[in-house]
Amino acid sequence: MTKKYNIEQFRRDYPDDNACLDKLFELRYGNLICPKCDSDNKFTRVKNRRSYQCPSCAYQVYPTAGTPFENCKKPLTYWFYAIFLQTTTRNGVAAKELERLLNISYPTALRMSHQIKKLMGADDNEKLTGVVEIDESYAGGKVGNMNKKRKEKITDQEGNIIENKVGIMGFVSRDGKVRTEVMIDAKTFKERVRANVAPTATVVTDSHIGYDGLNVDFFKHEVINKLAGEYRREEWHTNTIEGFWSQLKRMLKGTHIHCQARYLQLYAGEAAFRYMNRKRQDEMFHLILDKVTF
Repeated sequence: MTKKYNIEQFRRDYPDDNACLDKLFELRYGNLICPKCDSDNKFTRVKNRRSYQCPSCAYQVYPTAGTPFENCKKPLTYWFYAIFLQTTTRNGVAAKELERLLNISYPTALRMSHQIKKLMGADDNEKLTGVVEIDESYAGGKVGNMNKKRKEKITDQEGNIIENKVGIMGFVSRDGKVRTEVMIDAKTFKERVRANVAPTATVVTDSHIGYDGLNVDFFKHEVINKLAGEYRREEWHTNTIEGFWSQLKRMLKGTHIHCQARYLQLYAGEAAFRYMNRKRQDEMFHLILDKVTF
């Protein structure tokens, strides 16, 4: 049975703002040696402030400085609970849900949601190796489902509908790592692949013309010709990345309903984090929290 980090454990670990701040201090500084007087005496909490000071020289450090929590007046318990909620669902938590649960304004809830997504999407930028499946997908609402005002925004002066879809390229290695890149610039498919995959990798793609010539840059390039009805050839397929697309689209359509193109990378990064750690729910909360120190 998969271990779970449940609400009782969360409330025990983080009952108030003091416990949350202590955790941030531990993550950022650990057993801190005072940089001013070199004292190894344990730093003590400053009353009514989000800071700790050296008992020898009164030098202070601020655990929330440079983090998403720095300029937010809402309690740290709100942030920690919002992060915890992200670990209890397969499809994410909408900002409207945070607004209702925390009794905060929607702009504040949306900012908190986006900052947490940035933490979830942060990675070490190491290129994928081994066998890497590559595919592209597109996100955006159907024109037939739009209201008049929304249709007018994507209609040119001649009455033609402007393309409303935003492309995302995904990369999944057979060892379970996922990377995504929203295609909002003019880079080619091959440039995106080179930026995310190591030259020693074997890449598996469909027959899209944009992937032609990858055998020059990589150890091997296997092509699955879906136009000819081919979906698997021996060990070569793109079923894994397509499974990830299914999860991402369930999150976008089912939980968030709508996502602006400029924020799409945040949502894709969140989906990648949740996909990679789907069997580690008991660790997800602290994995996200650890990224505060990046």
